[in-house]
Amino acid sequence: MILFESVRVLSWEPPAVSEPLDVAVYGRGEGAEKAGTIAEVGTGLASRYPGARRISGAYLSPGLVCAHTHLYSALARGMLVSIEPSKDFAQQLERLWWRLDRAIDLPILEASALAGCADAAACGVTSLVDHHAGPEAIDGSLSVLRKAYEEVGLRGLLCYETTDRNGPEGARAGVAENLRFAREIDAARASGERPLVDGCIGAHAGFTVGDETLGALSDAVRASGRGLHVHLGEDKYDAVDSRRLHGLDLVERFDRAGCLGPKSVVGHGVWLTESEVELLNERGTFLAHNARSNMNNAVGYNRLLTRSRNVVLGTDGTSADMLEEFRFAAFRHRESGGPWWPGDFLRCLDRGNRLMERYIGAAQGRVEAGFAADLVLWDYEPPTPLVGGNVAGHLAFGLSSRSVRSVMVGGEFVIKDREPRFDAERIGAGARGEAARLWKRMEGRK
Repeated sequence: MILFESVRVLSWEPPAVSEPLDVAVYGRGEGAEKAGTIAEVGTGLASRYPGARRISGAYLSPGLVCAHTHLYSALARGMLVSIEPSKDFAQQLERLWWRLDRAIDLPILEASALAGCADAAACGVTSLVDHHAGPEAIDGSLSVLRKAYEEVGLRGLLCYETTDRNGPEGARAGVAENLRFAREIDAARASGERPLVDGCIGAHAGFTVGDETLGALSDAVRASGRGLHVHLGEDKYDAVDSRRLHGLDLVERFDRAGCLGPKSVVGHGVWLTESEVELLNERGTFLAHNARSNMNNAVGYNRLLTRSRNVVLGTDGTSADMLEEFRFAAFRHRESGGPWWPGDFLRCLDRGNRLMERYIGAAQGRVEAGFAADLVLWDYEPPTPLVGGNVAGHLAFGLSSRSVRSVMVGGEFVIKDREPRFDAERIGAGARGEAARLWKRMEGRK
């Protein structure tokens, strides 16, 4: 049992700041079915749990969720590779990102995933929704990712982004890997395990998924009971291509195939129409907004963002810092003349927990009894009063990942008093070595 003493609890939705409270937590091996959850929140709890490990701090909050990322890009930071300038997003995919994913092998993937998860943990992120690509090493890739998540100690949703761009054999292999991993997780749960991760069914984007592959993805969604995780309308080309080749808007095409539902995630959606947004809303599908990536790739701004009911925040692989992503989302929206304020984006940040709940089957995102003990302890000295009415303002202009002291996932510390519980030094050294090898492999794939 772990006891956080005299902490002020931060809530994201609804935004609130408590008076000093005690929070008792079951560790992963304690409390039988209650293991890894919050046991009680109140005052004077030390007398009720005399054997608990006692920890004091300033503010305690739910962990942060990154609802769309690409861990394979973790080793792209500062890459020293000869890359021709791109005139548009399609060329950037061909000249940079598709060269990178073709250069990935399983050792590179492991190093990249470990580095990305470690970086996320340091930023107070407890759950990562990954969208993986690596066409020269598909089979078993999601299990490699799972191993990395478990070594660092994070929750997540994993998938392989199935595509036709590497031929029909590659597309079939992508679908097969998604189904293989879903069965792996189902078997683990049937044996009594509580995996930290689950699987989605992944697809790259509408313009690289033909009708035969879309049908196979639909079958996989139904067979596995999972949702689809796909890029739709990130760039204008994707939307135009769907109408030209298929006579349908992107969302309508994927919906007709039976691929969209309450467990599905659509990345970006910059170029969707009003009717497509309404269809996503009807299906309860999540729309992952990635402000920094959209700005970096110059794909445009989603001016229908406020029409979407299930907006979550992701990074698209730019980094794992969700408070930074929250700020960019809020500031870029204001620059566009949009009506949302930081509090609206705080709700989007919190909503990532609703996505995770649909997979892990446990309540999370609140510091309340019975909820998953995915928590962040912050060292933050606000220069102005911090109360429920201005939580979003403090996140937008003050609180940052620099304030993360400790991170807990499922009742176990991932980082405690700024010291990782995983081997950060080994992970960093491995990442640097594999990054150099990745960059060299990329040079041979022009």
